[in-house]
Amino acid sequence: MYNIKTAVSTNNNLLYFLTAIGLFILLKIFYTIADNDSLFFLLEPTDKLVGLLTSLKSVYLSDKGYYYENLNIIIEKSCSGFNFWLLCFCMLTFLLLKYVGKTIYKILIIPVSLASAYILTILVNASRIFSSIIIQNKANNFLSNGSHLLLHEIVGIVTNLSFLILIYYLLEQILNKKISK
Repeated sequence: MYNIKTAVSTNNNLLYFLTAIGLFILLKIFYTIADNDSLFFLLEPTDKLVGLLTSLKSVYLSDKGYYYENLNIIIEKSCSGFNFWLLCFCMLTFLLLKYVGKTIYKILIIPVSLASAYILTILVNASRIFSSIIIQNKANNFLSNGSHLLLHEIVGIVTNLSFLILIYYLLEQILNKKISK
């Protein structure tokens, strides 16, 4: 059934949706040309958290990324969490626009979503990398060398998707409770 209130709300938010989508596209273009140094803002805090969780130190190599000699792993561009950051940003923006009515709050949603998604990305990314380290260490006994990459990708997909769903669910629950009061 066609809901006029939803249609009006969507039209009122169209500028904000298009701004978020435009920013998403621009940042994706940036990512295609970015290197490890360009993604330092994501890689460095993620490395610090992984270092705290593992009690190990890494060495930053500009052309490679953060290298953990004891683990023989590198945290580099593809491990930066950039795509998670963009997806989380869009998800937060679209969800918050659904619940906010005042124009000033709508204007603030994009920078707040970017910043919130950034913080969440660092936490989720460090969790994903740490989980991957633990799982791969446990799986070393029964996996062939080629299977490690597949396992690493599966851990990444499951972790990122689980956190996106959890963040969405929890935020929507919080917003629903605030509105129903």
